[in-house]
Amino acid sequence: MSIEHKISPAFEPFLAESGPNDKLDAIVIYRTPVSEDLPTQGQLRSAKTRLSYMKSRAKLQQSIQAQLFQTHQAVGAKRSPIHAEPAVSKIGSGALPIATMEVTRKTLPALADQPNVIAILPNQRIKLIKPNDVSYGDINRQEAEHGITWGLQQLEIPDLWAFSTGAQIRVAVLDTGVYGDHPALEGRVSDFVMIDPLGRRITTNPSFDGGQHGTHVCGTIAGGKTPEGVSIGVAPAADLLVASVLIGDATLLTLMEGISWAVEKGAHILNMSLGFSYYEPLFAEIFDILMHDYGILPVVAIGNENHGNSSSPGNAHSAFAVGAVEKIPRSKTEVAAFSSGASLVFPGQKVAVVTKPDVVAPGTQVYSCIPPEKRPDGSYEYTIMDGTSMAAPHVAGAVALLMAAQPDAPITAIIEALKQTAKHPAGDRYRPDNRWGYGLIQPLEALKALKS
Repeated sequence: MSIEHKISPAFEPFLAESGPNDKLDAIVIYRTPVSEDLPTQGQLRSAKTRLSYMKSRAKLQQSIQAQLFQTHQAVGAKRSPIHAEPAVSKIGSGALPIATMEVTRKTLPALADQPNVIAILPNQRIKLIKPNDVSYGDINRQEAEHGITWGLQQLEIPDLWAFSTGAQIRVAVLDTGVYGDHPALEGRVSDFVMIDPLGRRITTNPSFDGGQHGTHVCGTIAGGKTPEGVSIGVAPAADLLVASVLIGDATLLTLMEGISWAVEKGAHILNMSLGFSYYEPLFAEIFDILMHDYGILPVVAIGNENHGNSSSPGNAHSAFAVGAVEKIPRSKTEVAAFSSGASLVFPGQKVAVVTKPDVVAPGTQVYSCIPPEKRPDGSYEYTIMDGTSMAAPHVAGAVALLMAAQPDAPITAIIEALKQTAKHPAGDRYRPDNRWGYGLIQPLEALKALKS
């Protein structure tokens, strides 16, 4: 890959406006040796195998990272008027080949020219993909009568529970946090961490939610039943690993630290409803590492900016991006007006044309749990939200069911099964498009495809 294609286009404003010695924090992704005893993705589902592999991988990466740091600091000191070495730091335990480094207009090209460097991204701010609508009230009559939310009913989730409820699958939710004491989440939050704006890991007990969003998402992935007996979670036996990465001025560093924590904790799936305000094709390198080297499937909300738009990192070519559908009369569904989708062109990149989302799932009138909320008309522990943030956890939960039911299935096979069995109203020949992607997921059909 050429030097210019290793450097994120988001650096352009900085390079245009900065002085030659102005510093900016960057996220650097580097190439690592291929382990001779690389486990299969099925083997990586085992916590013991994953931990052993992660330790050996981190050891292999140490020498490359040390050389990368040393060379960059030497170049930085040489090109600085005061001969000051730029700051460098690993992220987490070093399990992922990602680091932070200070760069200047002079040192950025030199860093990109190092043979082991794959991509360099500026440490930009990230933000929550906020719900398109939030409403407080009781679950609708039909859902109460069926004892299940409409999204779970639409996806035929109860039929999948005959094969799997997601046991022993760990879903990492990178979001606003979680109110782990909620009755619907009892026993489901296995671990929690807060990542502060400086990228430091802070352990708190009990867990908390800086808003409502993370708790709502967790409920859709793995929640139990409401007091009225309504099931809200797709994979009620899955374990939740929750990283609060959206506290204060969250940045890409905050997110990278959260992802690294999730990898170290043995996550099998990542659920993200966040992003940046610019297109970042190089984030695909992160997803490639997660999927191919660690067997982790990232599920990302595509955004709520309507047709013709999309959010990063959901629009990275290797992201499994999710749009939202809503119920319409006669038991049909339609892509929600707010649901983002776009066809993007990245000349010279690994994948030149990207169409997102990949699939769609229920994302309106989604009933799930929240931290206790006092309002003028009463106190609420559940609410209804609309958004692609509500669709993504339906997919993350479905993936957990498939992983548990087919423990040896590779990540790529699970993704393809969900895509190829998805239902597109215009038929297969129109797939994928930038509204439906491949279509509305059909998890039960995907399981049949994995078994065949």
